[in-house]
Amino acid sequence: MALWKREIDWMDEAAQRIGCCGIAEWLAGFAAWAQLAPTGCPPAGLAARADYASASNGLRMALVHPFADRVAQADPQAWVLYDLQLDAAALPLPFGLDARGETPQGARRKLSADTAFGRPIDLRDGNHRIVHYLPDGRVVGVIFKPAMVGIEGLHLQRLGAMPDFRTLAAQGATP
Repeated sequence: MALWKREIDWMDEAAQRIGCCGIAEWLAGFAAWAQLAPTGCPPAGLAARADYASASNGLRMALVHPFADRVAQADPQAWVLYDLQLDAAALPLPFGLDARGETPQGARRKLSADTAFGRPIDLRDGNHRIVHYLPDGRVVGVIFKPAMVGIEGLHLQRLGAMPDFRTLAAQGATP
């Protein structure tokens, strides 16, 4: 278990693995580093979903087991990192995002111009979230501070397929 990694390394790795299965060994190290509760990650028992949180690190994570209703026991490699929420005040942000000075324009350059929300009507309604759709299916919700300079948090998921992280590079994808 590489607990010596820098915080940003753990966050970059989590962002790469969002929506992927085949991450059991990595999950154990990530859970130990992040001090996730409850302990036991990935879960040994079979369930459709497992939720974790770390108040000290401002992190919430959900795993799903897509075959929970069709198998007798859990395969640790079948767990998918389904949902990840980060508090920008507590953790460094992946994708090179700057928690203190990022703007919507900067986030667009770093993530994707394919976005939802962030229109003037959204901002008037108090919605400071802009969702970026990355070409590989990952979705990054950036929650900006009310002044739209600086980030309060990130919400990461993946749409569509649940690739096996162990074979992503072999398939020509950049994790």
